[in-house]
Amino acid sequence: MTLIEGEKSKDRGNLYWIDAWGEGYFNVNAEGHIEVRPSGKGEKVDLYGLVNALIERGIEPPILFRFDGIIRDRMEKIYQTFNNAIKLYDYPSHYQLVYPIKVNQQSHVVDQIHKAGRKHQIGLEVGSKPELLAMLTAQHADDSLLLCNGYKDAEYIELALLSRKLGRRTIIIIEQLYEHKLILDIANELGVEAEVGFRMKPSAKGSGRWASSGGERAKFGLETNEILTVLEELKKHGKTEWAKLLHFHIGSQLSSIVPLKKALWEASRTYVEIARVCPTMEFFDVGGGLGIDYDGSKQAHDSSMNYSMEEYARDIVYAIGTACKENSIEEPIILSESGRALVAHHSLLVTEVIDVATSSPKMDQDLQVPPTDEKILQDFYDTYHALTLSNHLEALHDAHYMRDQALERFIHGDISLIERAYAEKAYAYLIAKIYELSKDDPNPSEEILKMREKLLDIYFCNFSVFQSLPDSWAISQLFPVMPIHRLEEEPSRRATIVDLSCDSDGKIDNFIHPKTPANHLKLHEFDGSPYYLGIFLVGAYQETLGGLHNLFGDTNAVHVDQDEDGDWEFKHLIRGDTMSEVLTYTQYDANDLEDALHNSIEMAVKKKRITNEEALKISRALQNALKNYTYLMV
Repeated sequence: MTLIEGEKSKDRGNLYWIDAWGEGYFNVNAEGHIEVRPSGKGEKVDLYGLVNALIERGIEPPILFRFDGIIRDRMEKIYQTFNNAIKLYDYPSHYQLVYPIKVNQQSHVVDQIHKAGRKHQIGLEVGSKPELLAMLTAQHADDSLLLCNGYKDAEYIELALLSRKLGRRTIIIIEQLYEHKLILDIANELGVEAEVGFRMKPSAKGSGRWASSGGERAKFGLETNEILTVLEELKKHGKTEWAKLLHFHIGSQLSSIVPLKKALWEASRTYVEIARVCPTMEFFDVGGGLGIDYDGSKQAHDSSMNYSMEEYARDIVYAIGTACKENSIEEPIILSESGRALVAHHSLLVTEVIDVATSSPKMDQDLQVPPTDEKILQDFYDTYHALTLSNHLEALHDAHYMRDQALERFIHGDISLIERAYAEKAYAYLIAKIYELSKDDPNPSEEILKMREKLLDIYFCNFSVFQSLPDSWAISQLFPVMPIHRLEEEPSRRATIVDLSCDSDGKIDNFIHPKTPANHLKLHEFDGSPYYLGIFLVGAYQETLGGLHNLFGDTNAVHVDQDEDGDWEFKHLIRGDTMSEVLTYTQYDANDLEDALHNSIEMAVKKKRITNEEALKISRALQNALKNYTYLMV
């Protein structure tokens, strides 16, 4: 490939703003393929090559790729950023990352996080009994932190307290007033000394979609008077030394840093006041919220953030450090639950285009003469052949009018189905020709602009939005989308993306753009050969939140990393759900299905509707289908 062609590939990357959102992890190589750099530099691997290697092994798209090296790099960046802030402000304590497993509970992901964070003694946070059990049985038994959040009953608290006997440093964070009584009673019954934290309800609200996590109407947290009530109860029982941590949270994916600044000063003052009463206080937990710049705009948008990781860390260290210094309180260990910032980048979904519905016909020949001498059809034909740049706007008005007239005449029986079909084809030809004539107009009219917005192809892709991108459907989250190959070519089509589900919401029609989201994506002409799209930054929340709409199950997933020799390998290969597996989720038993089909087959043979050979073929088809992937086998 020549230097000029290589530069073209780089330009295609700029077309999709990969440098803005990719954080150095994704790039376009000289072959026009996406390459992944797990450390943001140095070693790289061709994503298109990985897809083809998996297909050769019988692993078909959609495929979820997880790059373990990106997790390691994200963790090091978070630690380095906080350590730099600590050094800048001469903060005498240190920082510790806590991973909230709700962000991605997949066992291989949590294992990789634990391995990467062992040297840092990374902590884990759980918010339910199942999450707690998963972490207790995951053989992570060391003295790293295990924070217990969420609503709690006696069983939850008992499990948390018993985990301390297993060597875990479990801190139960009190979020509702009733919880402290359960902790006192159960700890007494078990003969266990507890460690507790307080989740305060900050007055400041966050920014972005999850702003309601903070403020007076927040779902979780204790009011100031409730914190004092708990402290009095601990003091009455001689357990003030149990108090170890203050926690607050004002929302996930903070788009603006300003609300955090306000909440930090309130939380810092609260910590200082609690520490006066309970000198055993040790941790200041700022919760989650550190955002991801999904659209690369670096603005206070829902899918972006107007601050850097560096500013985030400096604000935290400065606020708690200043409050403690001014009040002669020992500085705590700073915790953050930055799950999204840790795992979002490491996963991407590759899907295959299976068909395209074009918005306009290929103009490889002119509009043919009408099949009859019906006047409305002749008007279409004459308007098309008389079309010029000077009369294109008038022709657009005429096209809309003639289309409506043709429909009315068809409804009333005045023209036939063949004549209506010609009118529809003629209208499409007219609009396509108007588009071609006007596309270079530097000052198009509002009507032409509206016409352009509607002239979009539909690319049908082999995946389910509801399973793999639930946030795209539910909260209009933007994810970067682009082809993973053919980037040395100029994309010529303007498209939206739809999935396999039988639902009009199963689509992506909002795409990242430097200023405001665009309603289309530039894609290449689909010629029937394999064409793959990548959907990036899907590592946070998407897998567990995914739903089984139309019974499309989990996709194939693979962990990619380098071995000791520096060669790339597929470390874990997790096959996607089979049809039998997803049917069991809705209480259909595969054996019952086979028995029911067998009875139907026997009845059909008995009534001579099918032969014995046909019966065998039908039976085998069902058995094979139950073992197969829920997605299309392209």
